[in-house]
Amino acid sequence: MAASAARQLEWAPRALQAYIDSLAHIADENPRTAGLVRERVEHALDLILEHPGIGVPTARRGERRFPIANTGHVIVYRVTQAAVRVHVWYRARQNVHGPMG
Repeated sequence: MAASAARQLEWAPRALQAYIDSLAHIADENPRTAGLVRERVEHALDLILEHPGIGVPTARRGERRFPIANTGHVIVYRVTQAAVRVHVWYRARQNVHGPMG
């Protein structure tokens, strides 16, 4: 437990910029929603720091994917002895127009 508590959170520069850009875009439409997204991301990252194996393994060795609940966003991260490093932040696809038919 002490080892996981000592892990630091790191962001790859491109992932951090994508996250910041997403929050800015959401805030342009609804500042309250942007605050909720930020809170949900922080909560998810806290969970990952406590339980680094919580994400789903990806095709790349050592990477895990974790969808951020109720945000429509996903992070891809890698765990080392010293850190959890977020490599990718992206918007999950959603069928916003309903089923084709």
